Amino acid sequence: MVQSSLVLCLSVVALTRPGSASPGTFLAKESEEPQDLFQRVALLSRLEETLGLDHRQATEARLAKTVGHLEATFASLPKNSRGALGAPAARFVIHRYFVQRHGWQIKGLAPAGQAWSSSSPVAAIGDRLSEDVHGIFEEHLSTYGFDLHEVSVLAATLENLIHAEAAGRLADTYAKLDKDVESTLSAEGAMEVVDTFLQSMVLSFNISELSTQQVGRMRKFIDVLFPYWNDTKIWLDGVQRDVAPDLQTMAFSDVARIVEAVSERYGSQSDKDCEDIQEKLLHLEEGGTGRVKVRDFYESVAARGFWNFRENLEYLKHAGAIDDSDSSAPRIIIPNYLQLPSNCLAPSGYYAICCMDRCESMMGHLEREIQAPHATAERILGLVSALPSASVPANRTLSAGLVRKLEEVAAHHGGVVPLHGRLFAQWMHFAYPRECVYPHVSNTTGGMSWEEWENATGMNISLSKAEVAAFAETLPVSADVQPCGAEEGEACMAMWVPEEELVDALHWDATRRRRAQEEEQQQQILTARQVLGPLALLALVASSAGAIRDFVSQAVAAVRDDGTSVTKLQQPRVMAV
Repeated sequence: MVQSSLVLCLSVVALTRPGSASPGTFLAKESEEPQDLFQRVALLSRLEETLGLDHRQATEARLAKTVGHLEATFASLPKNSRGALGAPAARFVIHRYFVQRHGWQIKGLAPAGQAWSSSSPVAAIGDRLSEDVHGIFEEHLSTYGFDLHEVSVLAATLENLIHAEAAGRLADTYAKLDKDVESTLSAEGAMEVVDTFLQSMVLSFNISELSTQQVGRMRKFIDVLFPYWNDTKIWLDGVQRDVAPDLQTMAFSDVARIVEAVSERYGSQSDKDCEDIQEKLLHLEEGGTGRVKVRDFYESVAARGFWNFRENLEYLKHAGAIDDSDSSAPRIIIPNYLQLPSNCLAPSGYYAICCMDRCESMMGHLEREIQAPHATAERILGLVSALPSASVPANRTLSAGLVRKLEEVAAHHGGVVPLHGRLFAQWMHFAYPRECVYPHVSNTTGGMSWEEWENATGMNISLSKAEVAAFAETLPVSADVQPCGAEEGEACMAMWVPEEELVDALHWDATRRRRAQEEEQQQQILTARQVLGPLALLALVASSAGAIRDFVSQAVAAVRDDGTSVTKLQQPRVMAV
C-alpha cells in the first residue's frame, strides 16, 4: 500500500514539475523523417548525373557558407510538416540571400510588383540548363519542399551558374584585347583585362557584342562614360591585392579568381552611388517622412544641380515610387525611389546590381532575435524601439499610432504578427520611413524595366533639363505635412492599406494550426497541474503518515518483547519527491 502510494505520488509530481517536454518539442521530433538525408543525397546525385562531378563539387564547396547565411531567414518562415519551405518561401529566402550577400536582384526571384507565389524559384535558373535540371528541382520542391540544405543547394547552383557566366565574359574580354586564355600574363597585363571586364560591367555592355574599336573607345573615355571610375579603380586595385597579392604573373584561373571576387563585391562598392542619391533626397525631405514633394524633386535639378532627378513622373508612378495619398501634392517615396530599376546596373543575364535595401539590416536583426515565423506585438515593439538605423536612434519611444497599427496586425492574425507579410513590411516602412520600402499591394505597380516601359508607352524615361523646368512650373505649391513622430503620428501613415499578403499563406495557415494544437496541449498540461497538484500533496502526506505509523508500531512491539532494551529498529525510508 505504501509503495503504491509513493508510485502515485511520484507520477503526479512528475506531471506537475516544470521542464517537462513541451508539445512543440514532440511535434518537432515527430516531423523529422529518416528519409530526409536520403532525399538530400538523391538531390545532389541527380544534379551530378546531369551537370557533372565538377558542378557537384563546386556546389558542395559553397554549401557550408550558404547554409550559414540562409539560416536566420529560413527559421523565420512558415514550413510544412517536414520542416521544409514551399515554393513562395523558397523563392523569398534565396532572393534575400543574394540581396544581402551581393546586392544582386536575381531575375525570376525579385517580385517585380507581383506576389511571391507568382513563380517558382527554379525559374531563376533560366534557360542555361536543360529541362532535366529544372525538373529535378521542381519535382523535389513540389513533393517534399526545400529544407535548409536543399534551398542552399539551389542557391549554390545558381551562384555557380553566375560565376560560370562571368568566366565566359572574362574569356570574351581576353579575345577583345587579343590575349590568349592559355597564356600567362604579367600582373599589369592581367589588371588591364580586369579593368576592361569591370568597365563593360558598370556600363552594362555585353563585351562579346562590341568590336575591338568600341572596346578601345570605352577604355579611352571611361572617365566620361562613368564619372565614378577613379574611385572604382582604387577599389579594384584593393580587390586585386586582397585576392592575388604576391603574383607577378597570372594564368587565366588567377585572373578568374579576381573577377569572381569583383562580381561578388561590386554591389557594396556601387552602393556608394546610391548613398549619394539618398543624401540628395534627404536634403529635400519633408519633415522626416521619408518623402520629397514632387515639385521640390524636379526644381532641384536647376536650383541645386541634382542632375539625377529627371525621371518621367509617369514612370515613377508605374515603378511604385510615388505617394499619391494627397492627390493635390504627390510625393517621392525615398526608399522606393532608390530601388528603381533605372538605378540598377545589368551586368549579367542572371542579375542586376541595384541599391542595397537599407531595411535588410533591421529585418535580419529581428529574424535572428525572434527565430520563428511570428512574434507578439509586444515582443516586436520592444525590439524595434531599441533598434537603431542610420537615421533613427536606439531606445526611442514609438508613436501611439504606430503601436496601435502593429496591435491591429496582431489582432488580424489571432494575436501574433507574421514577420514576412505585407502588413508587417508596411509597418516597418512607417517605423523606418527612410530605409524600408513601402510595399504596394501586388499587381498595383508595374514590373517593367525602364526599357520595357519606354517601348510600351512610347515615352522617354528621362526628361531634358528644359522639360524638367517647364514641368515643375505646372505643379502646385503645397504646405508641408506634420512632422513624423508628432502626437499620434497618423499624418505619416495616410498610405496605410489594411490588406495582407503573406509570403506563403498556405504554410502560414498550417503553422498557425500546429501552434493552436501546441497551445491546446500546453493548456491541458497546465490544467492537469492545477487539478492534480493538491492530489500530489495529499498523496505525499498519506505515504509519509503510513511510514511513521509503521515505525511507531515496530517500536511498541520491541518494548513489549524486552522492557529493558529496545531492538534496533528499521528506520523509516523517506522517499525523495
